[in-house]
Parts: sequence; structure tokens; C-alpha cells
Amino acid sequence: MSTRIEVASESGIVALGDGQTDLPPGLDQEALLRRLEPLSRSAQLFYLITDDPVRYRLDVLVDEPLPAGLDRDFESLGGAFRLEAPNGRVALVGWDAQGQPHEAGSVAVTPGPQRVTVFGRRPFDGKRHTEDMAALLGADARFMHIVDRLGLLGCLPLVVVAIATFAARWRWLLYLVPVLVVSWLPYLVLKRSRRYRNAEARATAAEAARPHFVIRLAATREGETPGGFIRV
Repeated sequence: MSTRIEVASESGIVALGDGQTDLPPGLDQEALLRRLEPLSRSAQLFYLITDDPVRYRLDVLVDEPLPAGLDRDFESLGGAFRLEAPNGRVALVGWDAQGQPHEAGSVAVTPGPQRVTVFGRRPFDGKRHTEDMAALLGADARFMHIVDRLGLLGCLPLVVVAIATFAARWRWLLYLVPVLVVSWLPYLVLKRSRRYRNAEARATAAEAARPHFVIRLAATREGETPGGFIRV
């Protein structure tokens, strides 16, 4: 069973540690990294880093096999790393808007070194997305697809109107504007229908329930893997 932890970090750094390591304050990422990198090399800390402030949903697995089918949507990032957890606890930490490190949540682990592996979402794939929506929404997935296609078709008269305006063909607009209204009307009506809005809400809720990363922690032997970090 996984534990969902949501963590935000204005520094772009999300750290895993024993919850007792003294972490530096600040939002200057370069200054933070100068102090965090020695901790990661000695396996007192492991962290994910990106350039911008982040808000992640993380699913943390402890001494469990990976869920079946995980590799369909997620891929391994950066190999495996060691993290010391002598107190049997791993905390996830972000930096708030004032630059103070704050704990977002923690999990209990076997006291001692942990092997950390991280899995991130695979790049968007249209076929996989279509399959996911069909499984989630059934016939409503095709309905949403048709409505969205109507919206694209409605863009064609809009392009012609822009061309006519640029070419100062004002008389063309007498014919094009009604065509534009008629072409967009079915799309606007269907997009505001209860069926479309309900399906859109279900798709949005499903996306909000997906983790950004899956982190697996497993007890390991001292020195079996190096400490480190991952840039995501």
C-alpha cells in the first residue's frame, strides 16, 4: 500500500531525509545546493530538483513491490540511491515562500539505510490517453472527442474572417460572420451541456488523483548504493 504525500516547494527542491537533519533556509537554489549536495553524497539526504517552484503529489512505497502495470504510465528516473534512516522514519520536506524548510509528511521504514528509486510520468502519448479516457468515461469519451473536433472545425471560418479583415474585404464579412456564428454554435451548446461538463469533471478528477512521482523505499545494506539526487 502506498502513502500519498503532497508537498510544495518554492525553491524547486523536494528533499527526503530522517526529519532530524538540519536543513538550510533560503530560496537561492545555488546557495541551497552548496549545502545540500554534501548531505546527499553522504546519504543523509536525497532530493528532487527542478528550476521552478513545485507542487507535487508523491506516492511513497515502503518495502513493497511495484504495482502491476506501473511501467505503462511511469518510467524509472536516474537509477537507485542510498538514504540513511537510523530512526526508522523518512520525511518529505519542501521550502515555503519565506524560504523555511517544512515537513509535508513522513513514512515509517525499517531503521537503517534505504534504497531510493524514483519513477516519473512517461511523456504524453495520444494513444495511451485515448485508451485511458475510454476506460474511464466509456461512451462519454467519444462524445467529448466529437465536441472537441467541432471546436476545431469552428476555427476554420475564424481564420477566413481574419484573412478578410487583414485584406480589407469588408463585404466578405457580411457572409463570413453568420457562417462563423453557425459553425461555433453547436460546439458552444454541446460543450456547455451537462453530459460534457460531467465527463470533463470526471477526467479532471482522475488527472488530479494521479501522482507526479512514485518513490519506492526498500531496506538495503550499508554502502550498497551511493547517495545522490535527481534533476527532474
